[in-house]
Amino acid sequence: MLKRTFAALAFAGAAVAMSSCASPVTTASAGSRTGCATTTSLGAVAGTVREGLCVFRGIRYAEPPTGALRFRPPRPVGRWRGTLKATDDKAVCPQDRDAMSEDYPDGRALFTDEDCLRLNVWTPAPDHRRRPVIVFVHGGAARYGTANEPRYDGARLAARGDAVVVSINYRLGVLGWSELGGLDPAYKGSGNNGLRDQITALRWVHDHIADFGGDPADVTAVGESAGAFSLSAMLATDHPERLFRRVVLESGSGALVHTAAYEREVAAQLPVKSVAELRGMSTKQILDLQNKVIDQDAPGIIGATYFAPYIDGALVRDSVVTRVARGNARGVDLLIGTNRDEMNFFGQLGPEAMTAIGQQYDAVFFPHALAARRERMVAAYRRGRSATEAALAMFTDQGMRVPATRLAQAQSRWRPTYLYEFGWRPTKEYGAVHTLELPFVFGTFRFTGILGGEEAFNADRARLTTLSDQMIDAWTSFARTGDPNARRTVERPAWPAYRAPRRATMMWNVGAKVADDPRGRERALWNGYPFTAFGLPA
Repeated sequence: MLKRTFAALAFAGAAVAMSSCASPVTTASAGSRTGCATTTSLGAVAGTVREGLCVFRGIRYAEPPTGALRFRPPRPVGRWRGTLKATDDKAVCPQDRDAMSEDYPDGRALFTDEDCLRLNVWTPAPDHRRRPVIVFVHGGAARYGTANEPRYDGARLAARGDAVVVSINYRLGVLGWSELGGLDPAYKGSGNNGLRDQITALRWVHDHIADFGGDPADVTAVGESAGAFSLSAMLATDHPERLFRRVVLESGSGALVHTAAYEREVAAQLPVKSVAELRGMSTKQILDLQNKVIDQDAPGIIGATYFAPYIDGALVRDSVVTRVARGNARGVDLLIGTNRDEMNFFGQLGPEAMTAIGQQYDAVFFPHALAARRERMVAAYRRGRSATEAALAMFTDQGMRVPATRLAQAQSRWRPTYLYEFGWRPTKEYGAVHTLELPFVFGTFRFTGILGGEEAFNADRARLTTLSDQMIDAWTSFARTGDPNARRTVERPAWPAYRAPRRATMMWNVGAKVADDPRGRERALWNGYPFTAFGLPA
């Protein structure tokens, strides 16, 4: 069915996605405090000193999901003997290299080590001072990416914000997001194992981050793209406040969490007759199978949302916006936003790709339920735009911006909520595309997957460094207090909380400003359409 539904999406080259690790060893010198070491209830850990910070890389938070544990929920890691030398920064969960959109830690073309459930910690010192904790969940279409990408280096966030920063790996693709309960009831719920990995990592943080100088009662989870889909799904689980006190969702919301029906359709595409058949495959064979299925049944942009958390009724109870509106996340502060030209990311192969994506949107993605108002909506979006630009603007609003405003509005009833839009454009042709905020949030200024990003940054380095400082101050202030205005070392406007009808939005750009209900007429065109969960087009 997926193959028939999305046949119109195929076009050449546009399927863009959104190792051995440290082992415990005994060493006489690793326990020295001067060498960045600490002791947890699981055992001693030794990291490295870098630029005045203590950095711990490749700490295992769950047992290797291999052998009998493949396709099973994560099993929390047990105690180790001796001192864990946490110096491995190369862990990448299984995937084929996506050099266009990911910033890998080495040059491998294929990553096949399933023993990848590791996390990294950057801290000013493991001194029990109870600093705010920021846990980052990477994006990459739940098929690509790793916590060890240089663009996600947490050093600047940790140093500038006096915070403890954690980045986590989780299982990807078929290995983490395939519902196999239809093949074997014992594997029911496996379609959310990637989400369970993340939850297990967050629980590890709660249990052990105090030993690294962090406050387990002051955890902010930050996710981008698929990471944001995942964290938004956690808002629809029972007691999300037990996982984090605050959450930042960058370019992703619960509208892209799968329905159960869609997840069943995805599972049905796997050409296997048993879980045993899958378990008997090598990692490479599973990746090859995964690529074949996506190429055949979800070509083009839909491949970027093929894997995601889903509403299973047990872990993810209902649609995110429904649960949030009812107060399920009333104990969680929310900061959420999108980039001005999200969907243009997929058109960076050139004008032909941009045109093709616009045509695909018109043919496949525009909601059938809005057919009666389609002509009026298209006319409104065409003001000052070409046909392709209008289609991509509608695609961005439908897929990212408007669902973000809906989630912000739902949560604003219960907790302080902040909305942003990132609008700096490295090129006029593509604008502020998906992932563009990341080099500024981390202060790494690595523009992987962003055409013209590095050149544009170098041409305006001083002002763009200021923009990054403003964003880091806002993110870390939010993590510390729930208010992004608590620490403004670089001048910028105050950021009001989001509430209708004002709908105050921080517009991040050179010269940041606050706008009330930006492009509100276009936002209002979607009124009445329920952005609940991602399913098959009706």
